Amino acid sequence: MKLNEPYLITVLNDRKIIFFVISYDEKKDYKILKNILIDSEGIKNGRIIDIELVTKLIKKNINSIEDELNFFFSKVSVIINPNNVNCINISGYKKLNGSQVSKEDITYILNDIKTMITSNEDRHSLVHLFNSSFSLDSDNLENLPIGLFGEFYNQNMTFFLVNKNVLKNVKLVFNNCGLNIDRIILKPFVEGINFLKKNQNNKNFTIIKLENNRINISLFKNKSYVISQDFNFGIDIIIKDISKLCSLKINEVEILLKEISLMEAINYDTDSYLDKKFFSISPYRKIKHQLILDIVKARLDELIEICYEKNSNLNYFRKNNNSIYVIIERIEYFQNIKFALQNNKFINQELILGKNEQDISLLSLNGAVELISKGWEKEAIPLFQSNKSIISTFFSRLFN
Repeated sequence: MKLNEPYLITVLNDRKIIFFVISYDEKKDYKILKNILIDSEGIKNGRIIDIELVTKLIKKNINSIEDELNFFFSKVSVIINPNNVNCINISGYKKLNGSQVSKEDITYILNDIKTMITSNEDRHSLVHLFNSSFSLDSDNLENLPIGLFGEFYNQNMTFFLVNKNVLKNVKLVFNNCGLNIDRIILKPFVEGINFLKKNQNNKNFTIIKLENNRINISLFKNKSYVISQDFNFGIDIIIKDISKLCSLKINEVEILLKEISLMEAINYDTDSYLDKKFFSISPYRKIKHQLILDIVKARLDELIEICYEKNSNLNYFRKNNNSIYVIIERIEYFQNIKFALQNNKFINQELILGKNEQDISLLSLNGAVELISKGWEKEAIPLFQSNKSIISTFFSRLFN
């Protein structure tokens, strides 16, 4: 992108599509020129399911932004959040027998592993590649040990791959809008960059994202994005539990969770009951606010236990990884869910986010602008596609 020129970043979500227009100065600091959030249509589970509808929404809003700024966009960076991203952690090594680590050694390891992955993942495309860790003779190192002598070199890498059809549909939508995509970025990655920027001493942490019918676990270790796992249940389970145990209709539960404050009600009177106005369909019964809280708390504790505490996929990476950020994407339930999590042994109340749409959107933006302007030290994928082969551009980023 050019300095002091508007640049477009778009975030595709199931519930919202977000448009950011920013500009960078000479120091690569940015300012927001425009920020629009619209209700999303034609996107489900992070995938575009209606090309025509999504194209229409995006084209309409981009045209409006262009008219307002008197600027025509030709490029865009797109942040996506599809279900079931393939996350592959692999180690490569080289026996040195007392010789130096060279660029050629690392090139060989990368080529060998890339060939193995691409030959077995022909339906997926690589979106992110991270250098998770390096070690020389069992000593963990911060940077590539090029030029050092040793006996055994080991390099851990994490590959993130997305179904090719998901990416093709994203590209088709923006091509239909007259835009070329600079790069496609996974949303949990830029959210993680945002947290790393705010707390640079905390290199190891987990993000638990609570969506309506999905929970995503993302784990960062030594500034690298190393785990992504989706569960096909979310806040909807809590709503269904309340509906079943309290004999309420789903839409009644959704309304009461949006409108009541469990914290205020219970702090005022532990024997307080739901107001009659919430029984718009079901016959009125005396239901304590405390019962609602107990159901929400019990289910949330169980979900975190399943997805985090007893998740065997995290056993290796969870070590020394005690900070957990919780992102609540159904902002209308934010206060009640935060209150219900107050006594969970894993959760720090200060790390629960999602109280409004603006906060949620900025989680993605702050990380994205850092990545686009400066790159990320642990990521080996290029910022922009070029005529080089993809693997050769990995090397140019890796060694510079």
